[in-house]
Amino acid sequence: MRAFAAIDDAFGEIRRLEAEFTRFNPSSQICRLNQVSEVERPAPELVEVLQMARRFSAGTEGAFDITVKPALDVLRRCVGGMYVPSDAEFEAARRLIDFEQVSVSKDLVSLGKPGMAVTLDCIGKGYLLDRAAARLRAHGIRSALIQGGGTLIAVGARPDGSPWRIGVRDPVNPNALIGRFNLSDGAVATSGDYESFFSPDGRFYHIVDPSTARSPLYSHSATVIAPTAAEADPLGVSLMVKEPREGLKLLEGFKGCECLIATRNGRLIQSDGFGRIS
Repeated sequence: MRAFAAIDDAFGEIRRLEAEFTRFNPSSQICRLNQVSEVERPAPELVEVLQMARRFSAGTEGAFDITVKPALDVLRRCVGGMYVPSDAEFEAARRLIDFEQVSVSKDLVSLGKPGMAVTLDCIGKGYLLDRAAARLRAHGIRSALIQGGGTLIAVGARPDGSPWRIGVRDPVNPNALIGRFNLSDGAVATSGDYESFFSPDGRFYHIVDPSTARSPLYSHSATVIAPTAAEADPLGVSLMVKEPREGLKLLEGFKGCECLIATRNGRLIQSDGFGRIS
């Protein structure tokens, strides 16, 4: 019975926070922010996530940026391959991408440019999963796996005390793996170009390079192991945006994080620490 109560509590926490974070709910605070460029008395959790997002943007040299929604709107016009946006459309979206224009305090959240909009699809999901894991732990659960899309959290180890064994999917061959590793009390997230894409040729998909407003074309996938999902998710996106070797260098600034990158030219690039745990 304790397990069922813990699961209900964890899902309840996800539903509660998702109602404020989603940009698809007209009554959410994020939707209001995108509509009128400010939200008074924001939820404390929203303030926390936005502050985290600013830190990751600064720490990744702008590779991660929650203000890419205008570019995503442009890319979505490519669905089915029937439309290719113009350079002018991408440039107009690029001018609206700037995490430093997001002002955050406990009393007010605001956007500094007309037309700006944010999406918490990445870091918000990781934050929700972390909160769900915290609720399980609060109920005394010491062994569990929580998955949301390409993000997974290990609460403790397996019931027998051994670590969870995690496989990394091959982005080109879904029936194969490109890596395996052990995980206990940590998180892993994979970002890629192979599941949510807008053009059949893979040129346009759901990840945006903030510097161009287009999808980056260095890699097929980037898997990041991190202490929390709220760290793993934005770092995975950042490694997709960065040239792989630059991404490895960037990851060195984040304690306890390792990665495996599958490039578009068929190479596998991994951090030294990933090699030791795989």
